[in-house]
Amino acid sequence: MAKKIMAMVDRLSDLPEPILIHILSMLPDGKDVVRSSVLSKRWRFLWRSVPISLDFSFPEDTYLGLPESGELEILDFVNSTHRELLYWGSGQKIRKFNVVVNFSVPERFDKDIDLWVYFATKKANVEDFTLECLSGYKLPQFAFKNSSLRYLNLQYCKLKLEPSVNVNWSNLVSLSVGYVKLTEGVMRKILSGCPNLECLLLDFIWGFDRLEISNVKLKKLTINSYETSECDVWLEILAPHIQNLELLGYSSGIRLRNVAALVTAFFRIDFQFDFGEADRSEKNEISCLKELLHSVAHVKNLELSHWCIKVYVHTGIGRLPVSTIELKILKTSHKL
Repeated sequence: MAKKIMAMVDRLSDLPEPILIHILSMLPDGKDVVRSSVLSKRWRFLWRSVPISLDFSFPEDTYLGLPESGELEILDFVNSTHRELLYWGSGQKIRKFNVVVNFSVPERFDKDIDLWVYFATKKANVEDFTLECLSGYKLPQFAFKNSSLRYLNLQYCKLKLEPSVNVNWSNLVSLSVGYVKLTEGVMRKILSGCPNLECLLLDFIWGFDRLEISNVKLKKLTINSYETSECDVWLEILAPHIQNLELLGYSSGIRLRNVAALVTAFFRIDFQFDFGEADRSEKNEISCLKELLHSVAHVKNLELSHWCIKVYVHTGIGRLPVSTIELKILKTSHKL
């Protein structure tokens, strides 16, 4: 049996190096990739060229927002994460790094999370980084400068992002920010520091009422739930270069000021105008949808949710002086 295994290894060793690296990249456990170095001299250093993904999540019910574990369990997780990162800090290429935590005593471990963020953004120079801290965490200033990141997902980062430095995410192509307070100034800093950004997802955000996107390469904008404490304030979007717009979830009023390049629009949105008066709220919902439809009358593809279709058909919006709007309703969704 040993001879057969060695013979198989020898045949594999004759393959070109890119193919061997691809084979190793399909192993589910990164440590198995490292163990391959003992197979033969040809395999000794191949593992260093195989990009791996690291995923650290605590606890299993993180997404429920219920940190039920005690401090000792958190300590075990934190220490084991430090050991893992020490193990992988010896030259292995790490392409993707996910950290999802929900600590019941968040401030106690902020410095530990700082080290993980430093590992991802400064030491390992990962291309794809996800950080979700449901219990709250403030992104350190050094993380706002990185030229390796291409995909960045930040969720629940403690009330709001506060870059005191100029943001430099020069190679970022996709940014997702969720469950966080943003200001117009912060958004301006972030967007100016992402010259190659192509996709932007804002998921359950609040704190500003104007979003101006001048990034020429940014083609897709998704907003999933926007909140404001002022009922009469609508979010104004100025984005002359975007080609794909998605408005999802529950939202306060949204107004499109300049979306001249828009090709595809998808509205699966339910407006919430809490005036305490049902008639007034409904009137504002209809008004908002009517204005949105006027703003996207030039698009080639328009997709509306069941609610938007219902309002469109039964409230007189269907009599808008837009000659081709009916032809552009390509697909409807019966779920909001």
